Amino acid sequence: MKLIQRLSCGLLMLTVSAMAFAKTEQITLKKDIGFGEEAVIFPTTRGEVIFNYFAFPDHVAKQIKPYKKGQCLEIQSKYGFFKDTGDGSYIQSIRPCNKKTQVSTTTKVNR
Repeated sequence: MKLIQRLSCGLLMLTVSAMAFAKTEQITLKKDIGFGEEAVIFPTTRGEVIFNYFAFPDHVAKQIKPYKKGQCLEIQSKYGFFKDTGDGSYIQSIRPCNKKTQVSTTTKVNR
């Protein structure tokens, strides 16, 4: 019984560590995302990145929309967006950047 618990714990730790080491990067598009027959082209400010659409995991392929020029995207991947293997299979998520609302720190004083 203890062996099963240890194996389960080890498997859980391995899964959590793989998710924890994912790199999240923010990119800005120079142009709209391009779609070829099997390619998805991300023209970023740091260069053009081309991925094979069919190599993306299913949940990532559903996240790819016709994003527009100047839009900020948050990409989470195992090795990094610009250091990926080129096929896109290690991309874990693609989503627009969060727009954080600024909270006003000034207070009104009535006198």
